[in-house]
Amino acid sequence: MDPRLERVLFVHAHPDDETLSTGAAIASVAAGGGDPVVVTFTLGERGEVREERLADVEQVGVGEVRRAELEGALRALGARGRRIHGWDDSGMSWHASGVAGAAPDAPPTSMSKADPDDLADALSTVIEEIDPTSIVTYDVDGGYGHPDHVAAHHASVVAARRYDLPLYVRSKRAGDVAFPLAPVRDRVLAALGQHRSQLVVEDGDVLHVGGQRRPLDEVEHYTLIETRPRRRIRWGLRIATVLAGAVVGVVGTFSHQQLPWGIALSLLAAVGLIVGVRAASGSRPLTFAAVLGLIGVVALVAIDPLGRGAFGTERALVPANVPGWLWTIVPAVVSFVALAWPDAEAMRRIRMAGKATEGERQ
Repeated sequence: MDPRLERVLFVHAHPDDETLSTGAAIASVAAGGGDPVVVTFTLGERGEVREERLADVEQVGVGEVRRAELEGALRALGARGRRIHGWDDSGMSWHASGVAGAAPDAPPTSMSKADPDDLADALSTVIEEIDPTSIVTYDVDGGYGHPDHVAAHHASVVAARRYDLPLYVRSKRAGDVAFPLAPVRDRVLAALGQHRSQLVVEDGDVLHVGGQRRPLDEVEHYTLIETRPRRRIRWGLRIATVLAGAVVGVVGTFSHQQLPWGIALSLLAAVGLIVGVRAASGSRPLTFAAVLGLIGVVALVAIDPLGRGAFGTERALVPANVPGWLWTIVPAVVSFVALAWPDAEAMRRIRMAGKATEGERQ
């Protein structure tokens, strides 16, 4: 990761997470000439507040106090900020195992109860705007189990997969990238000093509002993770999708002539399978697997250049009538469109090129 060339999107759940978890990385990217952008999903509205900030909270509320603190911290670090709206802080309670969980009264709009795909959709909007070169967020357990952190991690994985972006997660041990605190210590301390409702720095330690004390990390470690399923799982999915396509092809071939509304139901199943796989996975290889199973069966029965029927039999399963031609042609056309349709990354590049062309004209 060369800071001079990077436009890094740091994905966080609450104000102060950006400095506590990734402060050295943000400040290092900024100091190196890069462009760090911090996105937060909530304002930490359910966080505890230190006594010296209670008067401000009574006037404007916890969320507004923490919004102002976040803005000050980002200025100190040298970063830009973006806010994702629609979800609230889940609060926090400690389980007997020592892992953090959502508060028992977490609202329905909390991140812990959000659909990961909805969070990823909102994050994708920011990605479209920022056009980052990489994404940074929490590791899979959110650092210490906080469900909002975990939700931000899963949303980042989905978004990184959609846009084929490298995703780095904060790790507890040496990984692929490390950012030492020493060169940017002043920036990080200044940013921590902005979060006065949540913490104070004493003798090099961070003292949290809940009483927890921990030393500042002298080095932040990050690991580049694979956002796609493991190779064995990917091949298993492809084989299963081929079989699903073959089943739809067989059932549709036998039923499109015989059943009432058979052609409509068969085409609905075929088109639904192909379009559904493409839309849900965004994967051309997986879509090709569905097409291979479906079109392979149809072609095996329907393609009859000599007019003798498949394998010398009478052509009865796909006769040369309107339903037969529809069943032969429509899935093939839909398959071609689905495979040719640009993925999220290609669409982003097309839009960015369009904006650049429009800017040149102006």
